[in-house]
Amino acid sequence: MKHSLHTYITEFSERAREHRRNLHRIPECGLELPKTNAYISSVLTSCGLTPQPCGKGIIADVGTSGPLIAIRADTDALPIVEETGLTFSSTHQGAMHACGHDAHAGVLLALAELMATHQPKGMRVRFLFQPGEEGYFGACTMIESGCLEGVSAITGLHVGDLSEELKPGQAGLMPGAMMALSDNFEGIFTGKGGHGSAPHHTLDPIPVLAEYIQAAYAWRSRALDQRMPCTLSFCSVHAGTAHNIIPGQAEFRGTFRTLSKTVKAKGKKELTLLAEHIAQAHGLSVKFSWIDGYPPLYNDPAASQLALTSAQEALGNDIIVPLSIPCMGGEDFAYYLEKVPGCFWFINTQNPENGITAPNHNSAFTVDESLLSRAMSLLIITAEAFAERYQH
Repeated sequence: MKHSLHTYITEFSERAREHRRNLHRIPECGLELPKTNAYISSVLTSCGLTPQPCGKGIIADVGTSGPLIAIRADTDALPIVEETGLTFSSTHQGAMHACGHDAHAGVLLALAELMATHQPKGMRVRFLFQPGEEGYFGACTMIESGCLEGVSAITGLHVGDLSEELKPGQAGLMPGAMMALSDNFEGIFTGKGGHGSAPHHTLDPIPVLAEYIQAAYAWRSRALDQRMPCTLSFCSVHAGTAHNIIPGQAEFRGTFRTLSKTVKAKGKKELTLLAEHIAQAHGLSVKFSWIDGYPPLYNDPAASQLALTSAQEALGNDIIVPLSIPCMGGEDFAYYLEKVPGCFWFINTQNPENGITAPNHNSAFTVDESLLSRAMSLLIITAEAFAERYQH
């Protein structure tokens, strides 16, 4: 049975391209994806499967016996104006598939068609089409609605350029913590505004915010164990409206990424105290908020090694690369891996020779569509390896 479905990839690879392009034209953001879900349901129904609503997404099963292996694709887009110049560019102004979820879903739809035609032996497969990955906790809504009931293991992948260890066309993963938790923070320093010519009559929040930013970056480099990855970034700072008016408030927003929940707890506590103490020292007040994001994505070590070995045997060591450096991006696939064993792959879908070099979340982002068949192979190989592992 090993890799038996892999032989049918070429037959269905063009379907992955077609589905990806059709979905690319109709990007929708968040949890409510009516056009996207309608398209997915239509394809699944047309190939003889029975799509079922699950949370705000869709699931469909294929196969009659064996362990149930889940394969997930996220389906939501980003609020970005597309600048790719593709003939199948977004028809929804202000929305774009700038992270590759159209490719994920296109690949999974092609796999569904393949398995509906060539029934899997020795396993059952559940296709998960999940909205709301881009900060909307879509995986949680799917899990709460029962998408993992009866599932023995799960896999998925992400296209783009997410690891410096992968060359174009290569795929890889690492056992253990592979992606970071993705918390955010925000706050407002409040003082007293006034005329720019008389700062002594004000409580200026701008230098206080500047002091806090510098103190937070110093905290990052001095208070934390530097052997433990952690990224702290202030990404939005705003104060004032004119050249000669000292504002009463200064606002900030940022993100905090780490692989360790212990480091997260320390950051949440100490960055809050730091803001409060600096504000107090200058006679200001501060409102600080910590916004919990996704947990670290933790690949089950045994499942990851099994997937790596199986993929290397089928595709070659030049294509499948074990990773050793984690990505500090966040991914709500982490929630599935907290519930069942499995693994998450990266596949580098750039092609510099053809000008495909834009990073994920960029208005010019696209993928090398010739690699969609490789993504299909990767998911089938992993699912079949998991099925053999979890037979008993």
